Amino acid sequence: MTDSNFEVRLIEALQPIRGFALAQGIYHLFLSGIFDRLVSGTSTLQDLEDSGAHRGRTAGFLRYLANEGLVLLQGDAVSLTSRGRELAEFRPWYELLIGGYAQTFQQITETLRGGSYASRDGAMVGIGSCGISRYDALPLVRRLLANMPMSATQLIDLGCGDGTFLADLARDYPGIHAIGIDPFAPLLSGSELLTFCRASAVDYVRSLDPEGPVAGRPRRLFLAAFLLQEILEQEGRADVVELVRNALRGDASLVVVEVDHRPADPSVMRHGLGLAYYNPYYLLHVLTEQRLETTRFWLDLFEEAGAMVVARQHVNPEVDSTGLLFGCVLKSR
Repeated sequence: MTDSNFEVRLIEALQPIRGFALAQGIYHLFLSGIFDRLVSGTSTLQDLEDSGAHRGRTAGFLRYLANEGLVLLQGDAVSLTSRGRELAEFRPWYELLIGGYAQTFQQITETLRGGSYASRDGAMVGIGSCGISRYDALPLVRRLLANMPMSATQLIDLGCGDGTFLADLARDYPGIHAIGIDPFAPLLSGSELLTFCRASAVDYVRSLDPEGPVAGRPRRLFLAAFLLQEILEQEGRADVVELVRNALRGDASLVVVEVDHRPADPSVMRHGLGLAYYNPYYLLHVLTEQRLETTRFWLDLFEEAGAMVVARQHVNPEVDSTGLLFGCVLKSR
């Protein structure tokens, strides 16, 4: 028997499903290229068909988005609403969590039953992470380095993703040789001062010359943004310690950006961004081959590796006021 409030309760119960479908729709609005066509002005269904879209399916997809208030569909004409246009700024979060990790959430039950780690789309994780970093991690790293003399001749991003984070930072230091290391690194850079290597960070650092700097040998500044969490779960603590120790040889510096692990802290989980972003972020790290840890854990590990923290900051609170994302500059003791 249903009660008089059944429909009201049903509508409330279905809101997560609505959100699930809408998140997928927004991501595919970006991925399909339709958003990029519409952001410059009104288009038509005929234009989209001429560019390779199936007219009937695309019309149905756009009608769905129109019902959610993201596009206007008037006859053959299609345009973005103001709400739809505002999504451009937040595109990287959809690329990371939907493009990179949608398949991860589909594997929760299998993973909980003791199966292998859930899979993810590594290339899209890199694209989304680098895009988000333009708002949080990149300004953080710039502030960390602002008061340090830049004597390095090589800027090496260990886990560079699609390379945009590295390219943006390298522009601050004209003439520096920027090197991106990642299994999913781009094949081409477009610049002789920006090169990429498809390798693991651990293997790359191990292959470097053991001492320095000496005449003719590069002075290195390493970046490890959201990388140590990967190595910690995939290789173990000893390998993270080794990477940090080896990266700091020869008077090199290492910039680390990580996320404090506080999923049981009510002050975080009651925060709007805590529920909207960090709660699913914490979950996907449980399911995939990554391991988040507390700030205290990382500081103790750095000390074990013979490193000292010469600068430490958090993300601009206007972007993220949770205080969870932090960065450190390390030097060898």
